[in-house]
Formats: sequence, C-alpha cells, structure tokens
Amino acid sequence: MKKRKQSVSKEEVRIISSTTSTKASGEKSRLPMDIILEVLSRLPAKSIARCRVVSKDWGSTLCRPYFTDLFLKMSSLSPCLLFTFHAEGKWSFFSSPEAMLISDQKSSSVAVDILSHVPIDYPIRVCVPACGLLCTKDEWVLSRKKDARMMICNPSTGGFKLLPKVKTRRGRVMTYLGYDPIEEVYKVLCMTASERPYIQKAEQHQVLTLGTGKLNWRMIECPISHYPRPRDNEICINGVLYYSALESGSWRTSTSMIVCFDIRSEKLKFIVDEAFKDFKSPSTLINYKGKLGILSPHTSGFMDGIFIGFELWVIDDIEKPTWWRHTHLFPPLWDTLVAQARVNIVGTTGDSEIMFSPTVVSNPFYIFCYNMETRSIRRVEIKGFGPVTGQNIYTFLNHMENVKLIT
Repeated sequence: MKKRKQSVSKEEVRIISSTTSTKASGEKSRLPMDIILEVLSRLPAKSIARCRVVSKDWGSTLCRPYFTDLFLKMSSLSPCLLFTFHAEGKWSFFSSPEAMLISDQKSSSVAVDILSHVPIDYPIRVCVPACGLLCTKDEWVLSRKKDARMMICNPSTGGFKLLPKVKTRRGRVMTYLGYDPIEEVYKVLCMTASERPYIQKAEQHQVLTLGTGKLNWRMIECPISHYPRPRDNEICINGVLYYSALESGSWRTSTSMIVCFDIRSEKLKFIVDEAFKDFKSPSTLINYKGKLGILSPHTSGFMDGIFIGFELWVIDDIEKPTWWRHTHLFPPLWDTLVAQARVNIVGTTGDSEIMFSPTVVSNPFYIFCYNMETRSIRRVEIKGFGPVTGQNIYTFLNHMENVKLIT
C-alpha cells in the first residue's frame, strides 16, 4: 500500500480549482463536484488545508459537513500511528500509516511525517484520541501554571480550543474524550478527585458536548463511587467510553471494575468482577476485534527487558458479563531487544500483533511488535522526530486524520 501522506503542489491546486469553474465564470465544469470531493477526500489533511485557501468558495465547500464526514470515512480505512510530545515550547504531532508497519514486517525502520504543532509552554498529558481529536488529560498538572486550561486539539490541522475551567475546590480534575458515531458528537467526561493518604474518591462527574457554540459543563449522576486508575488508559468503542477504576475507599482493599460511559445517554454502568483484582498497572484497554480487551503486564510497573510477559483479557459480553483471559510469555529475544528501555503497551496492530512503545523520546527511537500467534518479536526504528531526547512521549494506534474545524 502506498504511503498516504503526500504533498499537493500549487500547480495541482490550480488545476483542481480550474476544473470546478462555474458557468458564471464562462467555463463549464469538467467534473461533477461530488467526484471532485471524492478525489480530495483521499488526500492528506495538509493538502486539504492548502486547498481551503485557494478561494472563498473552496474554503466554504471543504469545511461543509458533507466533505469533512467523507474525509473522515476515507481516513478510517487507513488509520495511522500517532506520536506526540512536548518540546521547545510546542506540542508536536507526528504520524505514519499503520499499513506500512503491518504490510512490511521485515522493515527495520519507518519514517514519520510532522502533522502539526500547537504552541504551549508547559508539558501536558493527553487522552486517547477519539475519532481524530485529542483532549488534555489532567487539570491537576495544568493547575501548577497560571491560567492553564484543558484543551481539545485536532492533530491533523493544529486547531485547538480551550475548555472552560471546571468549578471545583478539589485539587485534581480528570478527563476523558469520547465519540458517538450515531449522533456524530464528541463529549468530554470529567470528574474531580479527593485524594487523602490511602483514600481516593472521584466526585462531581460532569459532561461537556463539543460543537454546541458556548461550552458548558453539566453534572451527571454516578451510581457507584469509584476512582479511575490513573496510569491505565481508556478506549471508546461504538459510542461507549471504557476506563478501569477502583471502588472508592482504601486502595489496599478496593474492588477493581471497568466503567462504561454511554456517550449518547450520558449514563454510567459498571462491570465488577472479583477476577479484575488481577489487573496490573498500567493496563491498556483496547478494541479487540470489536470487543473490549485489556492488556495487563505480568507485574505492575513500566515494562522493560526483564518482564516475562502479559495477559490478554477479552470481555465477550458486557451485559452478563462473560470474559476470557490468556497469558503470553515473551521469547528470550525480548530481553535482548528491549533491554533497559521502559515501554508501555500501546495496543494491537491487525489481529495478533501487540505494539510496545518507550515512554520517553530517545535517539534512536524504537517500537517493539510481538506476534501472539508466532511468539516472534521485531524492533522497528521510528525516524523523523528531529534532534530531541528525554521528552515524555505518547504513542497511539488507529488514529484517524480529521479535517473538521473545532468549534
């Protein structure tokens, strides 16, 4: 598969523009507009940004919901690897088509392209992307900076929007971003946290809907008092946002659970099972063939070469619930390749490969892919970050380019 990222020259933009001249200008359209939009939907987001400034008509046409939805549909067929980190006063985003990593498993390196930069002068944490957008993760970190605000960002365009401050006296505000494909709406779920020695509790659950003009937080009910596991990630599958949590109280005796937030109804449900106490931290929630999966390291802590393996849990039925688990042990080559690098579980590429990525930028920078069927492991160098090292880096799979403007 060819690399989707490519450049559109000024000459190409001029040619595309000329083919859509209207009869009012004395020329006949050479191609129907729907065909032209179909062609444009296959271009990278950077090229769409260039086409939008060709003329007012082009800017208006390429910002309409019909085209942005079409572009997102095409992008979902070619998901990307997304890397993001903060360095030199900006939040930088890089990507590479997942197909390059999957199709050529003998490749020892993959080049990334720069998507965008967002000017920001302090480090941030980020939520797992939802349908092409990102949200900053934790206002507790931002609160150390004067006037710092959580924000929504589109890595494909570099557009961002500050979210209204959450009114609370609590020291910490945790956030999650979800997307409902039926109503085509993004929502941010947040909760404030009370943290005392060995006692943790999330309160004041609130929701904000994007794209509604003035942004406002509104309270929702939470039937079970709980506290999100801060080092575990979240995942949004078919309009339901999942995250792992502990029953509020002493962390030594708390029951483990998975929280399910329905984006459309704004209702919280809970999957509670005594077996979930075996989840180690940090665990990674994934979309495993359309079902909720959990990848848990063999022991708690960041993984490195001395770790012996991980467990894959899959929830077959959310309502009952029913689940199964399988332990995977690394081959000896894992220790040789990973060595002292600290890595996180990122997720699955295809049906059987698990990706691991370092927690900080290094030069060279490697990701590691373990095949659950063949028990083989490979190391792939990621090139293109530039002369930076030591920054905390976030790596995501299944990212979709999105050219919608954040409103």
